Amino acid sequence: MPAPASSEIESTAKGAMQSAGLKGENAPDLAAAVGQCGGQALTMFVAMAMILPGIPAVAPPPAMSGSTVGPGNFMPPPAGGPADAQLEPLALAALSAHKINGEYKQKLAKAIAQTIAKAVSLFTSMVKVAPGIAIAGGATASPGSLLGAAPPKPLLKGLALGFLQAGGIRGENAPDLADALADTLNQTLTQMMSRLQVTPGIPCSPGASAGPGRLV
Repeated sequence: MPAPASSEIESTAKGAMQSAGLKGENAPDLAAAVGQCGGQALTMFVAMAMILPGIPAVAPPPAMSGSTVGPGNFMPPPAGGPADAQLEPLALAALSAHKINGEYKQKLAKAIAQTIAKAVSLFTSMVKVAPGIAIAGGATASPGSLLGAAPPKPLLKGLALGFLQAGGIRGENAPDLADALADTLNQTLTQMMSRLQVTPGIPCSPGASAGPGRLV
């Protein structure tokens, strides 16, 4: 299944902003902008993500069949996912599209991009490919699932608040906005983790995977 769509993330962001106490007239537009940028970022991640070779396996010759017996690791960004510099123009365009303007617009876009990029980077380090992928004829023959957990909300909230404050966004609503961003990303990445699978066809030697894997 694909990454969560922008509309899904927007709905999650609206709920998160309400829970955080952000109920101003611009809150729905900000949620829409976060959803738009988040959907684009996660679509980029799924396209870029790579499972590193070296997943432990038992597939002895001559049949070269068996299964993986250990976890697999993601390649970290920027090779394995979008960096904040790639996401900042998308965040700025999303804010503009939903008429979020003002003197802190550019800095808000930067903070949103940094938060999403860091969340994706943490995802690649905290989530693994589960063991037990079937191997037949020297290649994986079944989809792989993911294990672990998405970055927790408290961790993401601290990062988001730091990015906002670094950009000079220090008003009374800054902690609430950080809370909403963290909540949105935690829920969205948790949902994405349950949807994604590792595509079959990864080449394998008798003792480990010998090529990169991709997501679908």
